[in-house]
Amino acid sequence: AIDLKDVSAEMWLITKLAMQLLWAFRVSSKWIIMLLRLLMFVLFLLPAFLRVFYFWLCSPRVLKNIRYGPRGRNLLDIYLVPHPRKNQPVVVFLSGGAWIIGYKAWGALMGRVLSAYGILVVMPDYRNFPQGLLPDMMQDVNVAMQWVFDNVHTFGGDPNNVTWIGQSAGAHIGACVLIEAVENPSFAAWQPSRLRNFIGISGPYNIHESMEVFHAHGLDRQVFAAIMDHNVLPKATAALFPSMHLFHGTADRTVPWTSSQSFVDALVRVGIDAHIKFYTGKTHTDPIIEDPIQGDDPLLSDILAIIRRSSPAESPQPRPDHLQFRPPGAMLPAMLVHAARRVNPF
Repeated sequence: AIDLKDVSAEMWLITKLAMQLLWAFRVSSKWIIMLLRLLMFVLFLLPAFLRVFYFWLCSPRVLKNIRYGPRGRNLLDIYLVPHPRKNQPVVVFLSGGAWIIGYKAWGALMGRVLSAYGILVVMPDYRNFPQGLLPDMMQDVNVAMQWVFDNVHTFGGDPNNVTWIGQSAGAHIGACVLIEAVENPSFAAWQPSRLRNFIGISGPYNIHESMEVFHAHGLDRQVFAAIMDHNVLPKATAALFPSMHLFHGTADRTVPWTSSQSFVDALVRVGIDAHIKFYTGKTHTDPIIEDPIQGDDPLLSDILAIIRRSSPAESPQPRPDHLQFRPPGAMLPAMLVHAARRVNPF
């Protein structure tokens, strides 16, 4: 049964996030055009979004609002696999949202797909601006990661087979937390070396480079600067880092692909095992929204391959050819997805 109290609370939070986005764009003359394009983008993909929202809201496989810390936004969702087993591979997915409108439900499509492939998915929420600045976001995520290592086994997950995925701002926050945890042992109670992989998707790792791009998209540089004031610069012992994998679309107008290239170059220079792959012609949202909706998802294949290679021999591995359940194919006609790509403001 649907809990109307939970539904109303979630809808109120989403409304507040939308208002925060409008407030952030308030000083920009470009925000009206960007907003209209965003509304058209959502309208074209709305049937798929509604299906995913219904799954997130009603599926017994989605455990919502599990508390991981003391603050109001310290909640997470867990996506259970269709046929649970012990020691399942775990993905912690940190969604983006320009550090302003990030929310755990934004990754519901990824949670739906990855869990269908036998992966237990954990999606933490965290404070956004103006509730907090980057250090506050980092602290929330840090506490969430400790919760994962302490508790994921009770849901069938393997705490020794955890892959951390961040998208856009989530990739930046995740990388900041990971580097801080390695360089400052007092920052985190969990050990970064316990992670199998870190996967960054379309991440803005060079903040000063990204500031002007976000400003051109309508997020004023003064608001951007108020949120944070440093880059991701790894200096720590390479052996303490997990395997690092970065993915970026070459047609990304929101975060240039050079951001991921510069970051992987910096990682390699200090001896960290780091890899990068570019998706030709893909935008900022293609890998996590349009591609899964269309049923043609190269990012999913790459994620599964990484988890499969790094999983211990005794762990159940995600093998699409052995699944009892397969994720659906295309959720919308290609015509609608193509139209959404044409108006996509990202």
